[in-house]
Amino acid sequence: MRKNFKELRDKLNTEDVLKNSEAILKTLTPYPFWQEAKHIMCYLSFGNEVQTKSIIERAWQENKQVIIPVCQPKTFEIIPSHLISFDDLEPRTMGILEPKEGRLRPVNPEIIQLVLVPGVAFDLSGHRIGFGAGYYDRFLPKLTPGTPKIALAYEIQLSPITLPADQYDMKMDYICTEKKLYKAL
Repeated sequence: MRKNFKELRDKLNTEDVLKNSEAILKTLTPYPFWQEAKHIMCYLSFGNEVQTKSIIERAWQENKQVIIPVCQPKTFEIIPSHLISFDDLEPRTMGILEPKEGRLRPVNPEIIQLVLVPGVAFDLSGHRIGFGAGYYDRFLPKLTPGTPKIALAYEIQLSPITLPADQYDMKMDYICTEKKLYKAL
């Protein structure tokens, strides 16, 4: 299932990725969870994921602190790090942007008031298929209870059937697509 949804997403052309990503930004930002949050965690997009550069720039324009997930492959943990500028980043493992040496600025996960989550597939119950390493499933329980967890996805990433999930899989509260914001059932 992961492979099929990833292939669907990877087939999107650059124009559609950018157009849909901008539509997702416009869908996301009017909601109170965005308006009221001062500390937002947002992933750095890679490949055909929903592009997040505009979302991060919008957060900075609104004087929000942006926190990025920095994955630790040896422990499968996420270190939340305050991002001040895109100049603090460089391509690392598999070309994914990460903080340059000396630019990691860890923060307490409890200050995060909104988290934007990537993934390969989602269902309307809030279940998520990620890349299989469980980074977010380990990290999300460290947030203050009630912190909104919002998946950013294209409509083609929504599964018409319930995705397989176990007790360790963290559900999303919302799925934000280029068409609308879905509240998880």
